[in-house]
Amino acid sequence: FFFNDTATTEIYTQAFVGSVRCVQETGINAEYMGIQEILMEADPVKTHYSAIAVKGTDQIYSHSVALAAGYTEEELAQIPPEASLGLGCGNSVAAANIKEGEYILDLGCGAGMDLFLSSIRVGPKGKACGVDYSEDMIKRGTELAKKYKRDNVEFHYCPIDAMTFPDETFDVVISNCVLNLVQDKNKAFKEIFRVLKKTGRFVVSDIVLKMPLPLKLQKDIGSISACIGRAVVEANYKKGLETAGFHNVTIEDKKKDLMSMYTDKESAENTAPCCGGMKKESTCCGGAKKEMPCCGGEKKEMPCCGGEKKEGTGWCCGSGASPFDMSIFKGVNINDYAMSCIIKATKSQFSQHIEPVSYTHLRAHDTTE
Repeated sequence: FFFNDTATTEIYTQAFVGSVRCVQETGINAEYMGIQEILMEADPVKTHYSAIAVKGTDQIYSHSVALAAGYTEEELAQIPPEASLGLGCGNSVAAANIKEGEYILDLGCGAGMDLFLSSIRVGPKGKACGVDYSEDMIKRGTELAKKYKRDNVEFHYCPIDAMTFPDETFDVVISNCVLNLVQDKNKAFKEIFRVLKKTGRFVVSDIVLKMPLPLKLQKDIGSISACIGRAVVEANYKKGLETAGFHNVTIEDKKKDLMSMYTDKESAENTAPCCGGMKKESTCCGGAKKEMPCCGGEKKEMPCCGGEKKEGTGWCCGSGASPFDMSIFKGVNINDYAMSCIIKATKSQFSQHIEPVSYTHLRAHDTTE
């Protein structure tokens, strides 16, 4: 294993060599020696996302990313603010036309942002289930589901390419900027196909490449963690789904500016709801709407988030900092190589994609205890 830093290479090498040695000495099948589990624990990408689950994300950044990804203020008001971590690249829930009573599976659910949105749409007769390979994300999401009394939401710890659900369990599979992280995408596509009902549909938001990446971006852990390094070109994405058995595959470029979504200051200045030097209604700072004076770029002492005074340099209620190390992209325009897409497919050849309906009429669920 070769990565951009010696420590990561050493972790992977030791995990692999140690597992192989156990298999050689005992003669037990490698699958039962837990090689996959050992490598999951050593995965630096998992470590990165687990740290985000524990620490949380600056709420200015997460709010601005959610808006840039396509979520509305009405949708964001329906979810626990702690579930929004600024990790998506689109809004697959809005595109999935989720119906009451359906069983939804969210791949790489994180702290449950899309699960909580889906849970409102499926209602008490449906269920919103999520899988993630970060135990810290599962813990955060499970605690939020309990805190906000979302009884039809479940979190499961397992890899996407080896899920524990029975065949034909779910009506819809959604995901938000996660499948690009999976190393064996063909295996994952087959597993997704397996757990979908015969009439099931696949609706995900993901990063898809326009052209192959330079080698340094493919190998860099920062690039991979930022959902770029392991992404594949459009033709290969479509071929992988079709080989797994899917029909009616479509890949729609949503024409989003990935540079503004990934770059700290530009993202916050363009989309944060409390910038520009004027008093505005804001839903940052934990989701509570407050009137607050904004900095407008000047360094000022300002009351923020319930009256607590903080210093700011253009931000309200935080720094607007991204959780990603974007130094590898210096001098690179990500938009030249990658695009944020909505990918749709059906399990049955005769199923059709249905246009999404509006849920703005739904009452925003109370996100207070």
